[in-house]
Amino acid sequence: MLFQKIPKSEYEAAILYYSDKAIQGETVQDVLENSKLLLRQELAKIPDEKVNYQYGFGKWTVGEVLQHIISYERIMTERALIIAGVVTSDFKYQNYTQASTAIGGKSKSKAELVSEFLEVREETIKMFQQFNQAQLRKVGRLDGFKTSVRMICLCISGHQGHHFNVLKNKYRVL
Repeated sequence: MLFQKIPKSEYEAAILYYSDKAIQGETVQDVLENSKLLLRQELAKIPDEKVNYQYGFGKWTVGEVLQHIISYERIMTERALIIAGVVTSDFKYQNYTQASTAIGGKSKSKAELVSEFLEVREETIKMFQQFNQAQLRKVGRLDGFKTSVRMICLCISGHQGHHFNVLKNKYRVL
């Protein structure tokens, strides 16, 4: 599996919070494609009428959780581009907060969120396909922690898995 192939010199332990939860795969492309399959399966389970459900006062709605995952993926793909040396200026997502990543999730239907999620994942897959092996192994800083581009891929997948577990265990919609 990909994670076992990545030497510890490519990351710091803090990155493992999400990367440890990544979907299995031999390559970056396998991880992203396998995550996309799970994404489709899990999103299909969420009843349309539950998109505005909150399990407690002050908690995000299901739609906001989904928007947060989508926004996080956009942020992480930009970070991967930066570390790989592809993008060096005009960062769209350099200033964000947890709350800002969920903005818009309340006003979208499940169909709109699913469509956006799948579009973002396709963009992510295409972007990672363009990286060569040297770029995938390139190490930089992500929120102050050392990580490689391919570890960011695992973080994207693991972040999705983490929040799908929250939707299953706390929201009870999966």
